[in-house]
Amino acid sequence: MIITLAGHVDHGKTTLVRALTGVDTDRLTEEKARGLTIDLGFAYTEHLGFVDVPGHQKFIHNMVAGVASHQHALLVIAADDGPMPQTTEHLEILSLLGIAKGTIALTKCDLVSSQRLSACREEIVKLTRNTFLQEASIFETSAQDSAGYEALTHHLQETAAAEETLVDESSFRLAIDRAFTVKGAGVVVTGTVHCGSIAVDQQVTHFPSGKTLRVRSIRAQDQTVDRAYSGNRCALNLVGTSLDELKRGDWITANQAVGNRSVTIRLNKAESFPRSLKHWMPVHVYHATSHSTARLAIFTDAPDGEVWAEVVCDDALACYRGDRIVLRDHALDATLGGGEVLFVRPEQAKRRNTHEHQTLIAAYAAPSLAQSFTALMAAGELRLEQFRHIWNVPETRLDVLKQQQNLVSLDDVVVSESQWQNLKDACLKEIAAANPQEALDGQPALQINDLVNIPRGLRHPILNALLRSGEIEQKAGLYLLPNQQPSMAPQLAALWTALEPLLDHLQAPSSGDLAKQLNLPLPTLEKQMIALAKTQRLTHVAAHRFYLPRRLLEVAHKVQSIADDSSDGTLSVKTFRDQTGIGRNVAIEVLEYFDGRGFTKRQGNERVILRAFDKC
Repeated sequence: MIITLAGHVDHGKTTLVRALTGVDTDRLTEEKARGLTIDLGFAYTEHLGFVDVPGHQKFIHNMVAGVASHQHALLVIAADDGPMPQTTEHLEILSLLGIAKGTIALTKCDLVSSQRLSACREEIVKLTRNTFLQEASIFETSAQDSAGYEALTHHLQETAAAEETLVDESSFRLAIDRAFTVKGAGVVVTGTVHCGSIAVDQQVTHFPSGKTLRVRSIRAQDQTVDRAYSGNRCALNLVGTSLDELKRGDWITANQAVGNRSVTIRLNKAESFPRSLKHWMPVHVYHATSHSTARLAIFTDAPDGEVWAEVVCDDALACYRGDRIVLRDHALDATLGGGEVLFVRPEQAKRRNTHEHQTLIAAYAAPSLAQSFTALMAAGELRLEQFRHIWNVPETRLDVLKQQQNLVSLDDVVVSESQWQNLKDACLKEIAAANPQEALDGQPALQINDLVNIPRGLRHPILNALLRSGEIEQKAGLYLLPNQQPSMAPQLAALWTALEPLLDHLQAPSSGDLAKQLNLPLPTLEKQMIALAKTQRLTHVAAHRFYLPRRLLEVAHKVQSIADDSSDGTLSVKTFRDQTGIGRNVAIEVLEYFDGRGFTKRQGNERVILRAFDKC
């Protein structure tokens, strides 16, 4: 069992560890010179491991780095002082980080009277009321009497023996708190295994570099082992890296980790924080051994009286659903709160207070993996790769969830077979019921945003699936049932038969060129082509230029691709001409048509994309 000590500076944490283990955890020269713990210290006995953390306010960041939710807390309080400011702050941090079990050690008891001891106990009861330490055992210790140390040791050993083995099906992650070299072995990193397990000779990856490494050997709880598990204090001897590539705050993971600058949490404000929380306030973020500055974006609404907040970080964090973070105020240098991670994404959400986004967060906030899977599927937001990453589950665990459902894949979204059938029926019904007078030349047809009975996130996937199966057709951005084409006059039908192959090019010929090829007067031809445009068979792009809708859509995709591939998201006429082979004059006509549709916008000699072409 790993035990994290916490408490105010100079309350005897390091002395207590030395009395329980015989190990002096102050290893740094400065620590010995100042008589003050600055960085994390570690000590082990046969069944127990101790993490000694700094008590001074200036080193709170090091204190947070030593805590993981699997650990047992040992809150140290000096009898002469009683609970002090850092005692309160450390207790709040332990709670914010998810610690659920703990013990209280009352030190320096030989320095005070029995009346002071009683008063101190009353202060502790008041401090721990409504916290996870409310029912915790209190052990009195002193340097003059070893009986208190023996009783505390016995209690911790009994607690360790009764501790249930943690079953953790998440992928392995270790937060690095130290990196160094050992002569004859090479690079070694130490840290807490936050989840999963790791074995000798297993391949792992390093975050943030993404480099693949191999585990040569493992020590857990200061013993050589073949495998380490969630909750262990662990040292990994790694092959494939150098010391200058590793630092505190990095991670060693079984799966490739992705950095996230947007972290949505269930926010709990620290009771001791003296101010109200403000939207977009600057904060320090502490996640395991890593740290970033950030802004706090508070949701305007969240269910069940909860407070949700998006923490927009300056540096990417490798965090996942269920992780815990601590937030500290920039100006006051005080802990303002923290909470459980509900959702992560690489970049800030564009619109966090929409119904769709809050539905997504609520589904990920479900209390279990299986419940989250079901809620996301019901909301039409189940994207398997995103789900696997956010919950940090291996493929084998995800396969079990998939096998429990009959699933249908719609692009990158997954729904149940019954859900798919209901969505398909609803979509076809909506299209069939469309007002033909307001749609496609007398036949029922809808735009994507007209599908009011289909969840927004599923509209594209459901329509694409129906297009692939041939159950609907798309013409000029409208969706319609097949074989619903209105009949044409024989003369117009004959012209269409002749025109379609001539126009089936990325650069459509002008109506003047077509008139020459078909030996028709230009005014007569253009009048008939305008009639064909009304049936959505042609799109009138410029004065003497008509395009087949499918070819125009292909050109729009190329415009989007060119803009996406550019460093600043723009394209010029020259780039468009060169990459499509369309002549300059026609390229200008097409781009001006796109400007008029609201697909692109001209800015000087460049153009930017305003919205997707099918939404124009």
